[in-house]
Amino acid sequence: MDRWFNLVGADNVRDLGGLPTTNGRLTRSGRLLRSDTVQELTKDDVVALRNDYGLRTVIDLRARAEIAREGRGLLANEDIVYHNLSFIPGEFVMADDPRYPLIVADRASQDRVEHYLDYLRKAPDAVAGALRLLADPGCLPALFHCAAGKDRTGVLAAVVLDIAGVERDAVIADYVASNERIDRVDLRLARRPTYDRARSMARTDGMSCRPEVISRFLTAIDDTWGGAAGWARHAGVSDVALRSLRANLID
Repeated sequence: MDRWFNLVGADNVRDLGGLPTTNGRLTRSGRLLRSDTVQELTKDDVVALRNDYGLRTVIDLRARAEIAREGRGLLANEDIVYHNLSFIPGEFVMADDPRYPLIVADRASQDRVEHYLDYLRKAPDAVAGALRLLADPGCLPALFHCAAGKDRTGVLAAVVLDIAGVERDAVIADYVASNERIDRVDLRLARRPTYDRARSMARTDGMSCRPEVISRFLTAIDDTWGGAAGWARHAGVSDVALRSLRANLID
């Protein structure tokens, strides 16, 4: 099925429905959207999300500094519940900050798996908080997003899908699907001063979502915590919430 939710003001938006689970079922459509940054959404985009999708909750994974500079766009004017749960602890370094002239946005030369694991290790309250929200049926349908919709958003999507029992190959395929639109995401972020991608030389190749990255990330979670549900319990998410999360997402 085509899971893309096409909008003018965001490029990397897709529904997490229709994915196969290990017990032969499918994730439910119309429950969760994963997205890139949403501050450029048009009026028609907002209508589509509010009226067509029935959006109730937005979970913003960006740092406070990103939000302060970039804003929230037209969704901020809607009667839609908003939560900011930053996956980046501490100070967020702006690409054009003169104090950090050598900082670049492209992390392809670094160990991205460790970078992803740091979301769980260094911002566990934010990740666990997102899981608790998504376990509440009153919060759904929900949209969660960061900037490009591939790293912070990709990690939360992978954790949620693993808890829901989605087949590992399908979790990896969902992560890699961002590559279909990564050139458009890159061009959009290039216009934003917060990310300044042209100056930092972060181009499409460096933005790509490599399957081995999310595979190694999930394997590390398996080895360390016995899977995403094990990590969630370690972070204080109750079994009741985990069961509710699965029930919300599985047909």
